Amino acid sequence: MHTYIPVALLAALIHAFSSVYSKRLYVLADRPQQVAFYSLFSTGLLCGALMPFVHFRDPSGAWLDVLGAGGCFALGYVALLRAIRIGDASFVVPLIGLKIFFIAGLSALFLAETYGPLVYAGGIGAMAGMFLLGDGKLHGNPRALALMLFTTFCYALTDIFLVRLFRAGFGTLEVMIYLFVVSALLLVPVAAVTLKGRLRINRRFAGGLLVYGSVQLLGGVFLMLSFALAKVATMVNIVQSARGLFAVGMVWLITRAGLEGMERLSRRQYLLRACGAGLMTLSISLAILANG
Repeated sequence: MHTYIPVALLAALIHAFSSVYSKRLYVLADRPQQVAFYSLFSTGLLCGALMPFVHFRDPSGAWLDVLGAGGCFALGYVALLRAIRIGDASFVVPLIGLKIFFIAGLSALFLAETYGPLVYAGGIGAMAGMFLLGDGKLHGNPRALALMLFTTFCYALTDIFLVRLFRAGFGTLEVMIYLFVVSALLLVPVAAVTLKGRLRINRRFAGGLLVYGSVQLLGGVFLMLSFALAKVATMVNIVQSARGLFAVGMVWLITRAGLEGMERLSRRQYLLRACGAGLMTLSISLAILANG
């Protein structure tokens, strides 16, 4: 087994928790608009605390990749949190697996990675997985779905920029700091305008942000390490698609813990969404592994 596989799996498990937990931040915040900005700021601040302990290379010639990764991640991040607020986390989070189909096109253009016809067979399986994630209905929340399509495109672009940085020789923590700090800084002026007069946060929200930011940072370390070990976007995303399965399990665990603000699903919903997430994971894995 390649070393990056268990590392990426661990990152997927950690980020499944943080994605589901983000739903609780809307209960703790005084205003819902604060969540998208402050959740990213909390991760960026914690990540920035690592800067004195990291040796940075000269970023000359790589500024496009640094700013591209940070900018695309910031856009996708805000869209993801809005989608989670609109729809159930166990429906929204597994759809991140659709990022692999954007990766297929973008990596062919920018990373010289090509794919075979089984990618399309995987796409059919992924669409069937989306059907099950929507509780076996032919309709769902169109706004959440549109936001997730935008999110996955932005995240696919982010991964392309990250792999380019790792191929250029940048280190794991170095790239992680660029990703989280730059994305947070890019959103500061947007937050200043959007949250004008509503910047103060309460103590409970601050505590929730500390938990969320810490978990995001921990998952980020393992995710960046998996990219650094693999130096390809597609194979890491194969493993990351397991995040959908983990998200369904996390919803079950967190609701059993009695945390307020978490969605509650019926037994039928758990079964359908677990099957959907599993089918999506297997389909995406088949599509990429067949061309590995």
